[in-house]
Amino acid sequence: MRILRSSLLTAAVLAIAAATLLAGEPATKSGRSKPGAVPAKSVAPGEVKKFHVTAFENKIAPNTLHVKRGEKVRITFVSRDGNYGIKFKDFEISEKVTREKPAVVELTPTAKGTFEFRCSKTWSFKHWSSNGTLVVE
Repeated sequence: MRILRSSLLTAAVLAIAAATLLAGEPATKSGRSKPGAVPAKSVAPGEVKKFHVTAFENKIAPNTLHVKRGEKVRITFVSRDGNYGIKFKDFEISEKVTREKPAVVELTPTAKGTFEFRCSKTWSFKHWSSNGTLVVE
């Protein structure tokens, strides 16, 4: 009985996560969605708001993440094609990502604003390839 309840709970969580991802992108002031944006949906106090960001072909997707001030945020960065460096200058965070090892970044923004994160591809020299934004509302 306990295994069945656990399986049903897991299935419900996965269904909610899939529905959230398929719900669409947030509208901008013009009424259109910004490509690559992840919608802002609040989480219950004490819960962690999770994002999954993929680095590939010198790009990152999604490149805009929306959160509420004071929400605990966990961003998992993965790579499809090589080694990348991830930097959140405003939060003094610097991590490395490979195809074999994702980087998990946790933070709790305390101020509203737009904060840049950068993704660099490492070849024979460091090349800043893409940047994204964390929008704190």
